[in-house]
Amino acid sequence: MIFDANTLPADWFSERAFDVCVIGSGPAGLTLARKLAARGKRVALMEGGGTEISWESEALYEGDSVGADYWPLTAVRKRYFGGSSNCWSGVCRQLDAHDFAPVAHHSWSGWPIGKSDLDPYCAETEEILVLPADRPPAHTLFPDGTDRFTQIRLRQSNGLYLGERYAAEVEAAARLALCLHANLVDLELDDRLQRVTSGVFRSFERLEEFRVEAEVFALCLGGLENPRFLLNADRQIAGGIGNQHDLVGRFFNEHPHQHVGTVLLAAPMRNREIYAPEPRFMAEAGILNSALLCTPDRRQLTLPNELVRSAACRADFLRRLTEALHGMPLVCSEGGLQAYFEQWQNPERMLTASLDIMAEQALDPTSRARLGAERDRFGLRRIVLDWHLGELDVHTIRTATLAFGELLAERDAGRLKLADWLLEERPTFPGPDRARVCGPHHMCTTRMSDDPRRGVVDRNCRVHGMDNLYLGGSSVFATGGFANPTYTIVQLALRLADHLAPTA
Repeated sequence: MIFDANTLPADWFSERAFDVCVIGSGPAGLTLARKLAARGKRVALMEGGGTEISWESEALYEGDSVGADYWPLTAVRKRYFGGSSNCWSGVCRQLDAHDFAPVAHHSWSGWPIGKSDLDPYCAETEEILVLPADRPPAHTLFPDGTDRFTQIRLRQSNGLYLGERYAAEVEAAARLALCLHANLVDLELDDRLQRVTSGVFRSFERLEEFRVEAEVFALCLGGLENPRFLLNADRQIAGGIGNQHDLVGRFFNEHPHQHVGTVLLAAPMRNREIYAPEPRFMAEAGILNSALLCTPDRRQLTLPNELVRSAACRADFLRRLTEALHGMPLVCSEGGLQAYFEQWQNPERMLTASLDIMAEQALDPTSRARLGAERDRFGLRRIVLDWHLGELDVHTIRTATLAFGELLAERDAGRLKLADWLLEERPTFPGPDRARVCGPHHMCTTRMSDDPRRGVVDRNCRVHGMDNLYLGGSSVFATGGFANPTYTIVQLALRLADHLAPTA
C-alpha cells in the first residue's frame, strides 16, 4: 500500500500497529522492508520524498563541503522513492574476502563479519539487482596471468531504478505501508534512553507532527544522512544517538577515482580489462585494494556532445544546469572539442588505452560528516562534509600504477606514460576536476564493530547502546574496498532481515 503524508489524516498512524518502521526507501530500506513484509511482519516504510524528484525534497540534502574537492551534496544523492538507486550507474561487484580482514598497515581496518557471512545472500541480491550471469574475463594483456594482479570483471545491473521496479509490488503488499513525503525529524526514546518508542515525522504541506510506533526501527537514510540524523537526534541524549564515543560521522570513506596514465599497446585491445592487486602484493607493498581499468581508446566522440561538454565545463552555471538536467555529475576530464578533433588525426587510436584507477580509501577519523550551524526547513542542522585523503591513499594509487606499468613492460604488452600528477615528488590528487575525484560512494560513517569504542553498530547493524535501533546502507561498512557498494548494501539488508525475522 502506498500513502502520502501530505494528504493522510494526522491520526492515521496512531490507529495502526507496526512490527518494524523502516526509514528510507533506497536499496537498503526497500530491500529490508520487502523482505520483512514477505516474512509476515507489519512494516511501515517511510520515505521523505515522493515518487519523482522535486526541489523541495532535494533541498534538504544541501550542505557544505570544506575538505577535499567534492561534488555538491545535492548532485550525488536522490531523495525520492528508490533513493540513490535513481542515480546509480548499475555497476556491481562483491567485496573480496580480504576486504573484511584487518590489515597491519591500515589502522582501524577489519570487519566483525566475513565474506562467508554475506555469501548466502548472493543469489537473492543478484535477482533484486537484475544482474546477468557472471563469466570469467577474457585475457588479452596477460594471457598467462600474473603474480601481482588478478584480472576481474565488473557486472552491470539491468534494473537500475529500484523504486520503479518494485512500485507495483509495494502498492499491492498488504503488510507493507509505504508513506511518501514523510520526513523524519526526531526519534523518541524510553526513560532508560535505550529504546526507540516512536519516530516523529512531518510532511511538506502540514505543520503538525505525526508519530509512528513500532517494535523495531531501522534507519536507511544513506551514508551521509544516517550520521546526520543521529547527530541531530540530541534532544534526549547530548551529542546524538549512538555517539557516546564521538564516532558518528567519522571515517567518511570514498572510492578515489583518478586518471593515472596512458598505455601504448603492443597489440590492439578489443575491450576494457580490469586488474586488482593480489593480497600478497598489497601486504608486501603496504597498499590498499584497488582496480586498474585499462580502456582502449576507441570511442567515437560526437560534435554536439563535445560542444556542450566544452561549454558547460568552462561556466559554472552551465555545468550546474547540465548536471541538473542529466541528474548526474558532468565528466570534464574526458572528451571536449579538442578530443573530438584529435580523434580524426590519430590513426593509431586502437593502440592506445586510458589507465584509470578506483581505489580503497584509508580510514581516517578526521575525514567526517558533521553538523553545521544552518538548519533546514524542519529544524535539523545541515551537514558539513570534511573529506580527507592521506599519504596511504596516494601511496596506494602510485604504487599500484607503477607496478602495473612495470608488468606491461616485462611482458612486452605495452608501455605506460604516467599522468603528470603522479610524477610529482609528493603527489597530490588533482583538482578541481571533480569528474574523476570519487565514486561517489558514501561509506563508513557509522561503521560496524563489536567494540563500541571502534564503531557505531555491532555485527548485526544494531546501534550500540540501543535495544531496537538498526542502521542499513553503506554507512555501516567497516572498510570500503574498491567495489561499488550497492551489491554489499543489498546483501547486508537481506542479512538484517534474517536477523529481525528469522525463518523457522
